[in-house]
Amino acid sequence: MANNFTHLLSRGKIKNMDLRNRIVMSPMGTFSEHRDGSPSPAQIEYYRRRARGGAGMILVEAQYVTNKTDPWIDYISTADTEQQRRGWDAIIQAIHAEGAKACLQLGCGLGRNAFPFSDAQMVSASEVPSFYFPDRLCRAFTVDEIHDIVASFGRAAFRAKAAEADAIEIHAHSGYILDQFMTPAWNKRTDEYGGTFEKRMRFVKEIYEAMRNAVGPDFPILMRMASDHDFDGGRTLEESIEIVNYMKDLGVDAFDIDRGCYERKRWIVPSIYTGISCMAEGAAAIKAACNVPVLCSGTHTPESAEKLLEEGKVDFIMMGRALIADPDLPNKLIDGQREDVRPCLFCNQICVQRLYEDRVIGCAINAQAVNELDYPIVKTETPRRVTVVGGGPGGLEAARVAAEQGHIVTLYEKTGELGGQLLPASKPSFKERLAAFVEYEKTQIEKLGVQVIYDTEITPDSPELAAADRIILALGATPIVPPIEGICQENVVEVTDAHMHPEKVKGNRILVAGGGMSGCDCALELAMEGKEVTIVEMLDDLCPNAILDNRNPLMFALEEHKVNILCGAKIEKFADSEVVITKDGEEKTIAYDTAIYAFGTRSSSGMIDAVCEKYPTTAVVGDCVKIGQVAEAVRGGFFAAWSIH
Repeated sequence: MANNFTHLLSRGKIKNMDLRNRIVMSPMGTFSEHRDGSPSPAQIEYYRRRARGGAGMILVEAQYVTNKTDPWIDYISTADTEQQRRGWDAIIQAIHAEGAKACLQLGCGLGRNAFPFSDAQMVSASEVPSFYFPDRLCRAFTVDEIHDIVASFGRAAFRAKAAEADAIEIHAHSGYILDQFMTPAWNKRTDEYGGTFEKRMRFVKEIYEAMRNAVGPDFPILMRMASDHDFDGGRTLEESIEIVNYMKDLGVDAFDIDRGCYERKRWIVPSIYTGISCMAEGAAAIKAACNVPVLCSGTHTPESAEKLLEEGKVDFIMMGRALIADPDLPNKLIDGQREDVRPCLFCNQICVQRLYEDRVIGCAINAQAVNELDYPIVKTETPRRVTVVGGGPGGLEAARVAAEQGHIVTLYEKTGELGGQLLPASKPSFKERLAAFVEYEKTQIEKLGVQVIYDTEITPDSPELAAADRIILALGATPIVPPIEGICQENVVEVTDAHMHPEKVKGNRILVAGGGMSGCDCALELAMEGKEVTIVEMLDDLCPNAILDNRNPLMFALEEHKVNILCGAKIEKFADSEVVITKDGEEKTIAYDTAIYAFGTRSSSGMIDAVCEKYPTTAVVGDCVKIGQVAEAVRGGFFAAWSIH
């Protein structure tokens, strides 16, 4: 079938390694390995599944060459052993069996950026503060320890080649250990490993040379590093170009370019607020200045990736979360099935947040990710009549999965449109991925023959429930309207109403009451349109429970667009054109043309008990169980349908 991605799907080469297309899976930690560091069946199948989906090369998550650096990785007893090589054998064979190339990313740890799973002292190039605990100084590596790490890299490279890896990559990005040596902000050493450019680069140079000696001249060696650090005192693009040219002259074959570090944490796993193909500019600048093969990370879509390749700005496209969300993305593009690609939301809700919780990752919209062995979708031999009530994200996913398993599915939606809470949530331009996900779900249920009945409100006594073998309730939530004086007047608008009916947002002075994610997203959207926006929040901080990878870029965007922020303030009443607040025990007023309130939602659970009592096998998913984000609804819908037998 015809496709529109001729550059993305064209063959490519790195040194003498031939790739079937230019889609490369990014190396992302899954925490799915066994406790000793050896691969689990789930991890092997996870990589096999992405290779089967058509990617040209799979870059396996960081493989530690030693467990003697970060205290939190000392449990990886397989590091620097033959047992580690046998584990690599299993992963690489699974990747090769599906026609993809396998590259192992080799690293020695996170150093000052290590996760706070241990109270032991962190280690770095110098005695610099730990990222997560700035009041604690790291211990500097000794020269003997550096030599040991270099030797470990050499042995790891030899074992990687013995395991039939097609390439290896040096992990030197994001302000992790090697980056800490390369960068003056963290390298304060005065010995042979610090002080001048050549001395700061000595550690990485020795690592490369040990690896090259182990694998020979024809084996591809890549290096991952940031184009710049995006904070005052961090590395600039010009300095990165100097490093790339230095490593190119040594013999590094290609450069995997991302951006940033932990100091302004918005690029490590970019969010919706950083835009599409958000790291391409730096990668393109390095390719142009250094004339080297460049792999580009970031929030790519197939369209933005194709454009970058067509314009010659990069050579290969790195896709990470996009392939977690849909491992079949490459094959769907090859087969001309672009509409069937499940679009990554870049929400970081499960794939990143679970890392902070020391848990195996997953995906907000693909419940099978890293669970491929546990939750296969199999055609049933006993089709059921399944009634799904509610056409939001949970109901849509439930209908899709039930129909894919061969059940006869009818979905009832009380309005005239599918999407539920995602409809207003997707209105800001930076949240268009939510709208794309709704379209994906609608397309799938249509292709699977799900019958959708619009403008029909189901009650416990509805005959539609009596006719069903199984019922799934996905009723969603309704906005909270607190009893604040004046909240019902015409120029005070609830946030979802403001998104769906922008004509109600009048004037230039906009007050947003409520500083959670919903209120902040609305404020940012309006500020981007040129409005003068003020957020009033009762708590001391905006979005206090959001992970850094989402909160930081949102706060930076609010700052960039000059949104006024007033925390620790309680709204007492809305007057005609001003709001009365109490802050620090004093009453104040703020003038506005339109006020928008975002005080959260409550479960639409009025009929749940009655339905469940009448029909005991009923499953309940999404916000009508517990208020959550997209992941809770979609994953709940998946499992409610998957468990129908």
